[in-house]
Amino acid sequence: MKRAPLRPVSESPVPEAENAGAAQRDLAAALHEVGNALTVVLGWLDIARGRADDGPARDALEVAASYARLGHGMARRAIGSDDGSSDVEKSAAALARAAVLGVTPAAERKGVGVHFETNTGLDDWVADGDAVVRILLNLLLNAVAFSPAGGVVTLSLGETDGSLAFRVSDEGPGIEPERAVSLFLAPDSTRPGGTGIGLVHSAAVARERGGELGLARSGPGACFELIWPKSDTKSGARHPTLPARLEGARVLVLEDDPAVLGLIELALETRGARVVSISSADDLSSFDLRAGLSAALFDLSPIASDPTGALGTLRQRAGDVPVVLISGSPTGVPEPLQDEIQAWIRKPFEMGEVIEVLRGLLVRR
Repeated sequence: MKRAPLRPVSESPVPEAENAGAAQRDLAAALHEVGNALTVVLGWLDIARGRADDGPARDALEVAASYARLGHGMARRAIGSDDGSSDVEKSAAALARAAVLGVTPAAERKGVGVHFETNTGLDDWVADGDAVVRILLNLLLNAVAFSPAGGVVTLSLGETDGSLAFRVSDEGPGIEPERAVSLFLAPDSTRPGGTGIGLVHSAAVARERGGELGLARSGPGACFELIWPKSDTKSGARHPTLPARLEGARVLVLEDDPAVLGLIELALETRGARVVSISSADDLSSFDLRAGLSAALFDLSPIASDPTGALGTLRQRAGDVPVVLISGSPTGVPEPLQDEIQAWIRKPFEMGEVIEVLRGLLVRR
């Protein structure tokens, strides 16, 4: 009997479940890094907005920050850092205008105009506004990509059967009938560099939220329609435009990532705080902390080998100072630290969260 050749160890088959698990871990890690990068981007954009005069430059920073925040929220939800429960209701017309502003630079580079039309929606509000913007952004980018130079892409807002109807139309070649049948069922893209995932995912997101995404006209000149339910309530904006102040506060920051450390330093100092920065637990013994601290902001990573010891050193040198822990751990705060800290901020985070937590601690002291 002929024996089958031996398979080298390096070629041993890997169970499908193990492959899938590894892929999910890799994706979660990548999304975590994306979220961290957007934390830095958002922080610097907020600082730049605070220093910019009113005008086109500040408006551009507002748009950039809103889309960075959109991506940041998506990354957080994907890794379980945010369940989306903090989303607020927003004006349908404002969401549409935000989507148009978001694609305007790309459209201008191609010589395509993007217009928004509405006779309604100014007083109509929707929940899950971020999801609406994500879907409209995908539709508008597709429309711009397939439009000829000098063409016009139009986003219109209307009503149908008591729901809101967002329609995106272009002046491109349209969609072949055979592709139209499976457009929202399987990834298939004719857009250069496209994957076809956008429409399939957008349709699924719309269905999950009680809406519907469909092809209203195949063309020439395609038109996509997004039906979205109205909200019965209105709520305030989630992100304040005026920065919270931390006048007179002295904050110890332990962070080993230079980009994040620089962001935190500048964000706190521009709000009136004085910052003492260190990058390792060993530095706790070399800084003069006798002048007193208002709060301490510690990243868990640099003290992960002995977090209890690091906090013990802090208590010995600075007394009973409130501690805010920053951690990307999916399991939360390590059990030995539960009674040692006053607040926990999960990565990826926005600087607004840090400021809000610090202000709350200072008010209680």
